[in-house]
Amino acid sequence: MTPTLDVVITDEDVDQLVDNEDLWAVVVWNDDVNTFAHVIKALVEILNHTLTRAEQLTDRIHNTGKAVVAVRPKDEAASIVRRFHQRRIQATMEH
Repeated sequence: MTPTLDVVITDEDVDQLVDNEDLWAVVVWNDDVNTFAHVIKALVEILNHTLTRAEQLTDRIHNTGKAVVAVRPKDEAASIVRRFHQRRIQATMEH
């Protein structure tokens, strides 16, 4: 049996890692308010994640309390966090 990686990095994330040193992780936090459907929809609409990826991330958020949903340059990460906040979803940036 071949082990699989639990983390999937998109092509866009790989390009950012290669091109930019000042990267920030966008972290979405679990809460008792938002539904799975609301968080999944936000991940698809804000980050263009596939439905499958958004479901995986939402499950991880629920089970572990948080998940890194994107890695971006500082300004872009801040914009993403603001968009999650507009939807009343708890999100932060980590360097």
